[in-house]
Amino acid sequence: MDQQTFETSRLQEQIATAAPGVLAHLRNLFAFLPGVQRHRFPFDPVTLQKDVVRLRQFYRQNGFPTPEVDYPATQLDTSSNQIHVIFTIREGPSIQIRNTQFLTAGDTTAIEAALPDDLRDAWTRYRDETLQTEGRYTDFKRTQIEDQIQSWLRSRGYAFAEVRAAVDTIQYAADLTVFADPGPRGVVSEIRIEGNESINDSIILRELPFSVDDRFSADAVREGQRKLFNLNLFRVALADVPNQPRDSTVTVRYRVRETEIRAYSGQVGYDTRSGARLEGSWRHRNFLGNARTFIVNLTAETGLPENPPTFFSNFLTRSSQALSRRFRASVTLRQPYLFSEALSGSVAPFVQERLNPTLAPNPNRFLDLNERQYGLNSTLVYDFLPYRTLSLQHSVSRTRQFSAPGSRDSARAEAPLGTGDAPFNKSIFTVNGTFGDADDFISPTKGYIVRPTIQLGGYFFESGVEFVKLSGELSGYLPLSEYVEVAGRVFAGTLRPFGESRSNLTLPGSPSDQDLRQNRAYQNRFSDYLFYAGGGSDVRGWASRLAGGKVLRESSVRREGFVYRPIGARAKIGASVEARFPLPGLGSDWRTAAFLDGAYLTAGSLDLTPPSGVALTDPSGKRVSTDPSQFLVGAGAGLRYQTPFGFLRIDLAHKLTPDALDLRTAKDVGAAVQGDTPRPVSDVDTRFIRRFRIHFGIGRSF
Repeated sequence: MDQQTFETSRLQEQIATAAPGVLAHLRNLFAFLPGVQRHRFPFDPVTLQKDVVRLRQFYRQNGFPTPEVDYPATQLDTSSNQIHVIFTIREGPSIQIRNTQFLTAGDTTAIEAALPDDLRDAWTRYRDETLQTEGRYTDFKRTQIEDQIQSWLRSRGYAFAEVRAAVDTIQYAADLTVFADPGPRGVVSEIRIEGNESINDSIILRELPFSVDDRFSADAVREGQRKLFNLNLFRVALADVPNQPRDSTVTVRYRVRETEIRAYSGQVGYDTRSGARLEGSWRHRNFLGNARTFIVNLTAETGLPENPPTFFSNFLTRSSQALSRRFRASVTLRQPYLFSEALSGSVAPFVQERLNPTLAPNPNRFLDLNERQYGLNSTLVYDFLPYRTLSLQHSVSRTRQFSAPGSRDSARAEAPLGTGDAPFNKSIFTVNGTFGDADDFISPTKGYIVRPTIQLGGYFFESGVEFVKLSGELSGYLPLSEYVEVAGRVFAGTLRPFGESRSNLTLPGSPSDQDLRQNRAYQNRFSDYLFYAGGGSDVRGWASRLAGGKVLRESSVRREGFVYRPIGARAKIGASVEARFPLPGLGSDWRTAAFLDGAYLTAGSLDLTPPSGVALTDPSGKRVSTDPSQFLVGAGAGLRYQTPFGFLRIDLAHKLTPDALDLRTAKDVGAAVQGDTPRPVSDVDTRFIRRFRIHFGIGRSF
């Protein structure tokens, strides 16, 4: 090939002749097994000739008028009856766009002359900054320019705009002339609803971002279609402008098909922290009318199996990680329209029992559960642009944490009223936002997304946790070529306790026993609000939450008898960068990635490390722990496979900055410091395999 404009994988998509790929070779390798058939790739000379024609046509459509395609270097191996097809392509010179004109249909007047004064400057900016009218001419580019101009006109009131482009080629230069007939600028005269049976027209009309007598906008019509889908009342919602006279009045039509009003759903899953997960829900999509949604949801994060089979490697399981369980029931009532189609609200009472991994398991309770919580979540969501929202939530709950009798977790008999097992309230206000500009907010490849969060705890209902928590995440996406992209993420957050919470999370120079008990109680209370690192969507290479400071503690649930308990941090700064590439030979659904993750955690002035009564000690009486202020770095590579429900992701990560406990199992360290002849942590052998961890997931890492 004299030059190569297109990726090899794209050229392979144009031809029918196929060679066995990696998966086919693997399948044929095991063809001797029962039920596995050899996949053959017969050669057809006629198909090869057609492929030559297909490639020539592909190049002509993409601006190369005189391509030469042949296969003189093709090799035939008669001994094995195999042929190696090698295409030789000479693209030749391409057609370049030399001049572009934008005229009104039927004459030589510039388009801006046919537009009103309020649109002329906007059209000039759009033409000069957005329309790509230079470079290589292709049929696709011509059609794209036609569609872009028609869409621009239709979104500014010209419902019946017509656009066509003509091209005049002289040798390898193209003069492109675009003719536009805007037609009359119209207003919406009627909104027609078809297909609804139990849903009233008024519910549909109130969701639309326009009304009768508004200036017609195709963007607003599409936005109305999206909002109707978001109601979850319709399985089909189509929007169009039906055939009608071409004048200044426009009839808009929505055709809908209702979905089942009542529905059941269920999910199953697994993760290394909480084991097998089951979730089921019952939903009424139009509860008492007015498009209200009523949901009953049951969740069981079982923690099973408590002890995975020993033949699984440590880097595949929850080795040294405390067990987590949660059983939750909730009822949600959501109102999609509160004074505006952009504002919705919901209330959700809930009750849950869980095994909080921060606390010791309680063997006197079902499945060792050690925390009970019930309360009410109230939420307002303002949807100001597609996938860009601002939400306000207030959560009020009553929480009780159950210390295990005789455990090191808390001397319950000595704990004064208000600590230990005494129930306490939580009153938390949370403001979340999603902002940015991206080509696709679900699976972005270009642009940026910002997600700030503000939490305030301590006001109203005598809240037992008082703090301000600020955090923000910025993700950016940059395509380097048609197939290669780079993604990056920066995170920063800080936690500021105040009032009684700050006093109890900060110990004096010589703390009393009561100071230590209060400190421990507030460590437990704040375990859900501290910052942690580690996991498949954070700093890869560590198990979830186990990157950073940790202590060794006993566990009555785990087979090993010991686990690492994360300390948590007051502040966190993190960054990740990931390069994503195609995977040759496996098709466009397969991708590969290389990544580098880093984070810095610090406890600041807070005393977050559990006392020696909770954390085990070494022979010198010192707590077996690592510094809660750490700089963490992990790197690795992974595979991605595109499915209808998102990417299936597998990453192999390597710890670049392990601490003293990361390369030693909790079982080995616990046996050393608690054995008949106690030994210090430094005498415990490290395991090189613990530098690595495999992460599985669904969806992008960020």
